[in-house]
Amino acid sequence: MRTFQRLLTAALFCSLWALAGCAIKRTVGSATRPAPIAPAPIAPAPITPKTDPKFVYTGNQGGSLSGFSVKNFSGVLRPLKGFPFSTSANPTVVAADPKNRFLFVGDVAFSQLRVFTINSRTGALSEIRTSPYATVNEPVAIAVDPSGSHLYVASQGSNLVEGFEVDAKGALKPIAGSPFPTSGTGDYGDDVVINASGTFVYVQDHANIYTYSISASSGALTLVQTIAGPGGLGTVALDPRGKFLYAVGSSNNSILVFSVNAFTGLLTLAASSPMVEKDGAFTISIAPNGKSAYTIENNNDLVSYALIKGVFTPIGSVYSRIYGQRIGIDPKGKFLYVPQACGNCSSQVHDVVHEFSIGRTGVLKKITGSPVNAGVTPWGIAFTTQ
Repeated sequence: MRTFQRLLTAALFCSLWALAGCAIKRTVGSATRPAPIAPAPIAPAPITPKTDPKFVYTGNQGGSLSGFSVKNFSGVLRPLKGFPFSTSANPTVVAADPKNRFLFVGDVAFSQLRVFTINSRTGALSEIRTSPYATVNEPVAIAVDPSGSHLYVASQGSNLVEGFEVDAKGALKPIAGSPFPTSGTGDYGDDVVINASGTFVYVQDHANIYTYSISASSGALTLVQTIAGPGGLGTVALDPRGKFLYAVGSSNNSILVFSVNAFTGLLTLAASSPMVEKDGAFTISIAPNGKSAYTIENNNDLVSYALIKGVFTPIGSVYSRIYGQRIGIDPKGKFLYVPQACGNCSSQVHDVVHEFSIGRTGVLKKITGSPVNAGVTPWGIAFTTQ
């Protein structure tokens, strides 16, 4: 099964890098400085999100979900009562709807979606009566549209994207014509994102990035573009202003920058920025104000960049042995969290979430007491807001 192969590959990489010298870095989550790293450039006036995080959830490859409350001033994660709790075989993929009503969970092993209501006071989860739902083979990423009325699922086991309508109670109904094919022929999906206006969906697989327009009436997808991506396992992220899409992959040592046509959604390769470390990156996340970006490079290290007009400039310190497959940034852009998606890492620390604060220039600082314990091999991460 592809999930097992990925876990085996990640474990092999961890072992190889430990032998090759990553073990010489000082301590788990310690900061080591690449040379040279420039000061952060002066950025334009930022977007200022106004919503604080409330709850954080992780999907764990060990068959459970973890839940945390967020201490607003420090960013410390506090485990919620009753978490982690067992739910299914491999519920790694998690996404919350924009109205904080539901948590959607993708089970890679059973190719299912589960839907939970979120208790706004306690953060407790309750699975709805009609859950679970069959979905595409091995769901690897979920994106919910800004209205919370549709969601889309990328598949790491097929060249398909599934779309669902979401009703007021969280029940899912396949969109007419779903699942929607990519033009890929075997390079299965890694990620799916939606632009802020809810008009375009972008899907990345091992070779390409696919642009879909979204029907305003039905949510159906129409493929309008296929363009070469970075290659290998990776993710994409959209600029909050909608001007750029950024893509990374494990087979490319550069961050690809695509300009986005605001009217057609079409992508044009505009630039690329070299990564601090080699052997590619598994994931990239952009701060809500658009001023900074964060990647997991070299299979295990957390790297920070200042970001101005699509140009990436390394800043701050590199935090070694983080091993994340996804990076979560709170909606207000004050804190960053990385589930350590490695069950037997050379760092000898696992089943945790690493916690960082984000400074004014985007530089990270490890939160005192980090990391926090989670379920077995946490992978995906999702937020709700106040």
